[in-house]
Amino acid sequence: MSIRQNYHLLLAVTAIFIMLAVSCNRVDNSAAIERHKKLAGELRDTRLYHAAIEEYETLLSYPDVDEQTRGNVNYLIARIYFENLMDYEKAAAYYVRARSIDPNGSYVNEASKNLVASLEKLGRTLDAKRQLSNAVDIDAPLKQEGDVAIARVGGQKIWLSQIENELQSLPVEIQKQFSSRQAKIDYAHQYVAMELIYRAALREGYDRDAEIMKQKRMLERKLLIDKYILDNVMNEVTIDTSDVRNFYLANRDEKYNSAPYDSVRAQVFIDYQNQKAGSAFNDYIARLSKSENVEFYDQNIK
Repeated sequence: MSIRQNYHLLLAVTAIFIMLAVSCNRVDNSAAIERHKKLAGELRDTRLYHAAIEEYETLLSYPDVDEQTRGNVNYLIARIYFENLMDYEKAAAYYVRARSIDPNGSYVNEASKNLVASLEKLGRTLDAKRQLSNAVDIDAPLKQEGDVAIARVGGQKIWLSQIENELQSLPVEIQKQFSSRQAKIDYAHQYVAMELIYRAALREGYDRDAEIMKQKRMLERKLLIDKYILDNVMNEVTIDTSDVRNFYLANRDEKYNSAPYDSVRAQVFIDYQNQKAGSAFNDYIARLSKSENVEFYDQNIK
């Protein structure tokens, strides 16, 4: 074997030994990474924000952290700086890192909104405008077939269908006030003004405000209850004209001061309907209470 061949053989053997040494020395840090992640979350929840960031930074120092986790951790650090410490410069930096590391992360839209808000807080309006233009898909409404744009906010268009849907949600009498072209234009300008405020509020996290979230839960609860009663209770209420007249006769003196039936028919119908609805509601609640084994402890109410 020639000297040249021996040299190449020596290089190959050396490379194999180096690879084996690296493989043997490689440490699985997954347990430590999870430990730092959990501790950081606990520190954040107990409002020890700087300590939480230190734990997240320690987590990022491990070389075997995958890109998805690395991007998410940068996003979590950015949120602490943005929401809790109000350090908008650092928040912006970490939002940029998070988006860059994992452009397909589930948090990208949220990071883009908060990045714009951070830049606006820093007074860097041109940078904020550039970022907003680059993120044209943030909360972008769907364009309907045959739609036309009536305004543009940053890089996002406002469609005529949005304005028409808003107008149609108003009471009929108010809708009549916007029948002229100029009135519609004025309404569109007002809509865009409110849209600007709405987007700014979202970017600054007002949708996560504790009081707002509480009111949303209460409103959602009421809407669900109302819809459920309408679908499951009120559809059991049937009104028969003969029953309405019998109700009038039974309550003519007490409720209607002996007034002729024709003169109070509308009120009689409303009263009878309310009584039927109340009865159906109570019956339905009784059935639900029985199935749920409801017990009351009125004695504990002081």
